Amino acid sequence: MQLKMPLIARVVLACSMLTASIETLSAEEPKLQPAELGSTRNVHSFGTILLCGQPTAEDFAESKKRGIKVIVTLRSDGEIDWDEPATIKELGLDFHQLGFRAPTTLTDAIFDDSLKILADAKNKPVMLHCASANRVGAIWFAHRVLNDRISIDDARREAKTVGLRTPGYEIKALAYIEKRQNDKSEQSVRPGINDRFLDPELKVDEWIGRFEVESREVFAARKEVLVACGIKPGQRVADIGAGTGLYTRLFAGAVGKEGWVYAVDISPRFLEHINGRLQEDKVTNFTSVLCSDRSALLPPESVDVVFICDTYHHFEYPTSTLKSIRRALKPGGMLVVIDFERIPGKSREFILKHVRAGKEVFRGEIVDAGFKLIDEVDIPALKENYLLRFQKD
Repeated sequence: MQLKMPLIARVVLACSMLTASIETLSAEEPKLQPAELGSTRNVHSFGTILLCGQPTAEDFAESKKRGIKVIVTLRSDGEIDWDEPATIKELGLDFHQLGFRAPTTLTDAIFDDSLKILADAKNKPVMLHCASANRVGAIWFAHRVLNDRISIDDARREAKTVGLRTPGYEIKALAYIEKRQNDKSEQSVRPGINDRFLDPELKVDEWIGRFEVESREVFAARKEVLVACGIKPGQRVADIGAGTGLYTRLFAGAVGKEGWVYAVDISPRFLEHINGRLQEDKVTNFTSVLCSDRSALLPPESVDVVFICDTYHHFEYPTSTLKSIRRALKPGGMLVVIDFERIPGKSREFILKHVRAGKEVFRGEIVDAGFKLIDEVDIPALKENYLLRFQKD
């Protein structure tokens, strides 16, 4: 009987919802589990870490009794009408305010500081909170991948369990994860090629005059290109390097009300234009995504088709970018690439200087990234361009 009692006691403790102190929870193999803390909403425990919505002053006092030593709030100034920092100080706990609200305000510095604190939770138990645990889920996503080395899929599931529900937060977490995971040995293949598109004073009208004119092959052949993409109603399509939004608009019509289009670009000014134009046209089935020079920043297995038109040669870090694109495609998804034929002695001087390599090189890079070449589609109107179709292998 004496041998069985400790085992029973451990089982009861493991099944309880944080009724014992933080220190008594297993620190060897913690698991995310629901917990309770007074009137606080959406509470979860993970070893020496508490994840939750907004606690009351009484709940902070209770968390101290349970062993919490550090409080991290992700709420910004003005979100609550009482003095949380003073309450925490009075309790003798460490306090960190790493506030953000809109996804655009969730910075790498916030991730850096949060993950550093969570990494030390075994020594100094932590409570991480916001209003509803939505923001907490974004930080948890990055922490579990980068600090605890679990898979992105498993970390995402945990983050959503914790409370993550805003796609913008998820995208920011993925961008941060990719930035930290990227192989820094990959060198830029064309440093500065996108500098002009990053100019906050970029004049979009000038680019509309260059991109959306009959003299541009991919504009003149837009109907044939759309057919080659094989877009079906209800699909989700990513227009990477969306520019002025020509194909984003076409795809939004092709996928219909049940489908969705992601307009992905590195230029904030282009995305501002796309947002304004599509809202003006009462198009609602799209999302604009500001990508980085290393990633499309799309959620895994989120799209059926990725379309890259006269943009592949702008990929400064093609290996990393293709990796993110492959991850974003659903199994069996299609990648459509249109780019310039670069043939020494035949192509125009502009193409020879601007485009770093020919079709064979680009095709090889894409195949090496895990895509299977399906075919090259012959579109008579494309004289200086080619269209290749690939499938996620």
